[in-house]
Amino acid sequence: MKSFNTKNKTDSLSRRDDAFHLTSIIIVILLSLLAWGVESMRSSSQRVDVSEFLELLYTWPVGDRSNASSPSLSNETNDQASSVPSYSRPYSKPKPSYNSNALYAPVDTPEPLSLNINDIDSISLESLPVFGPVLSGRTVKYRNLLGGFVDVGQLQEVYGFSDESYHDVSGWFKVDSKEVTQICIDTASWSQMRKHPYLGFEGARMIERYRRHHEIKTIDDFRKMPLVNDSTWNIWLPYIKVVTINDHL
Repeated sequence: MKSFNTKNKTDSLSRRDDAFHLTSIIIVILLSLLAWGVESMRSSSQRVDVSEFLELLYTWPVGDRSNASSPSLSNETNDQASSVPSYSRPYSKPKPSYNSNALYAPVDTPEPLSLNINDIDSISLESLPVFGPVLSGRTVKYRNLLGGFVDVGQLQEVYGFSDESYHDVSGWFKVDSKEVTQICIDTASWSQMRKHPYLGFEGARMIERYRRHHEIKTIDDFRKMPLVNDSTWNIWLPYIKVVTINDHL
């Protein structure tokens, strides 16, 4: 008789443990749903993958306990699933396609020859079609290295400026050559001259050696330097000058 009573007590304790575990699982699920609902109401822009969460609820492991299923919980879950909107994952959305002009549109197109290429700043350039923060910064940097543009066509020398981009914007600009800064090649140091994009290392060394052994009176005296052809000289000429000429007047 004692053995029979002991077995009944063991079965009763086992059922009580099963009921306790099932109750704990239900409480955890309900708390999770409550927390999710509060968070969704707090931030409507937050994206949540609801489908995976609901799938987890449907497939929650309950073991072999046939009496552990809860019809009321299943119905409640289904009702919630039908009322919750479906969200897609951010990385599953197709990437939009842009062209280079659309990134900065809509922007008013400037009138022809209305912009001074030597006077406009990088912020104003950035606001124009085709130009962006990178290309406008490169344009201003190259202009400063040159000392100013003497021709609108020099925009094509800016790194990243395509022929198509130049064709689109070249008509907007005009050039004021009076704003170009010239280098005094009879007094400037080699390090100053070599920084100019058109003179560079070789040009600066050539000028420095020539003026060391020749008397310089006019800018034309440098034209006599060997290895300087007409093409090179015409490129240099807008950016160089001689100041010692005033001593001979």
